[in-house]
Amino acid sequence: MIVATPPSPVIETERLRLVSPASPEFNAQEMFLVPGAPQFLDHHPDEEATWWSVATIIGHWHLRGYGLFAVMDRETGEAYGLVGPWFPRGWPERELSWNLIEGAEGRGIAEEAARGVLDWLFTDQKWPSIISLVDPGNEASVRLVQKLGARAEGTFAHEMAGEFRIWRHVPRTLAGKKLLEGLS
Repeated sequence: MIVATPPSPVIETERLRLVSPASPEFNAQEMFLVPGAPQFLDHHPDEEATWWSVATIIGHWHLRGYGLFAVMDRETGEAYGLVGPWFPRGWPERELSWNLIEGAEGRGIAEEAARGVLDWLFTDQKWPSIISLVDPGNEASVRLVQKLGARAEGTFAHEMAGEFRIWRHVPRTLAGKKLLEGLS
């Protein structure tokens, strides 16, 4: 049986290489599911739940044609987590999401990866905007969306996931134009 994998982009930044976790060049099972694999910062201790999460992330690429990218070090291939567009059922619209593994936080990895994804979305994919849903108590993520230039827009409550603050990302040129219009 031949299984077709949808074509997926590769994004490279100064330090990082971002690939689809569905890509043949990334072994999601080896990176996230084997005993002793790095845990995500907000990991669930249930190994079965982790398997379902990874399967959902890979399936998202097949269903939507885009999804979270596996973030890897360009030189060593070390995996740092997942960053990218995410749009599960029940979400208000497409979201830029990030989830790093323990030990990858505080090194600018999420910001560098998110900037690479935003450039790809706005330049190559021509998306007009994307949101990030952030728990208001997650100070690191609030600082990140602010560094990325996103604007707070309100809140979104999800039955299972809870309440989030909505932050809107727009292309830099559009953000600059709106800023200048506001000063006029």
